[in-house]
Amino acid sequence: MPATGLAARAVRRLSRLAGEHDPLLTALDAFAPDLVIFSFSGTYDLVLEPGWRDWLAARRPRCRIIANWQAEHPRLVPADLAAMRAVFAAAEAVCFVSQRNLDVTRRHLLRPLPNAAVVHNPLRWQPTDVAPWPHSAVPRLATVSRLDFGKGIQLLLHALAELRAEAWTLRIHGQGEYENPLRETVAHLGLADRVDFAGYVPGLRDIWAQNELLCSPAIDDGVPMTIPEAMLCGRPVLATCVGGAEDWIVPGQTGFLVPAPTVPLLVATLRAALARRADWSVLGSAAAAYAGQHYRPDDFRRLIS
Repeated sequence: MPATGLAARAVRRLSRLAGEHDPLLTALDAFAPDLVIFSFSGTYDLVLEPGWRDWLAARRPRCRIIANWQAEHPRLVPADLAAMRAVFAAAEAVCFVSQRNLDVTRRHLLRPLPNAAVVHNPLRWQPTDVAPWPHSAVPRLATVSRLDFGKGIQLLLHALAELRAEAWTLRIHGQGEYENPLRETVAHLGLADRVDFAGYVPGLRDIWAQNELLCSPAIDDGVPMTIPEAMLCGRPVLATCVGGAEDWIVPGQTGFLVPAPTVPLLVATLRAALARRADWSVLGSAAAAYAGQHYRPDDFRRLIS
């Protein structure tokens, strides 16, 4: 799939307006592949690529798709709906990284998508990443993600500000364009003594040797791979019900689910989780067992077999 960054999209759009042919399509025609696999960042990326849609309609190659992310409430005009229905119907298989992403797409497109399936992306987790439980007097919360608006960390900060009377610390792991707004939010809420920006930490063991509970307050997502990774490291997870959180978390047994990404619901779920802090290590053990049984590390082979 062509790059999907805003700059790349703008360049391709200008090229189409100028009448230029996409060089990737030219290369594909010359190569004549037996199978084309599209890996979409967003489920409806081809809405922005009419040249690729025309190529697929004209050439009708064997085609499989994997969609790695889904907006819960996109704005799709009738032409977009028609285009994506046609693309998905023509594909041999349309794969999603979570059951919710598949269900939401069926709801958007008003189609059963009989050629759809849910697959697991491979994780970076290894058994050596498991660290002993980090006993601490104060509950240690962590986020592990790219720092952008869609990850919802700003909502988590506002929710935690409502719980300043409770004992907790938050460590934010990751980098991204939204770091400065998050720092401004921390300063505005007066949480600088409780929130630490840890940057990118490559080793899972280094992250979970220090933290007890993963918070994943995403607004839209596919499957934050940090959820099963944290669980396999023996840590419970608190996550919003978007993307694949419900595929992994059994509420009250392996973690905590927030019904929707709003500050009041985050406050209520965080308060309930903090009240059960004495059980977190037990929940973490259950999370590791559940994730170990649930994870399918070779699923990606289904795309190429």
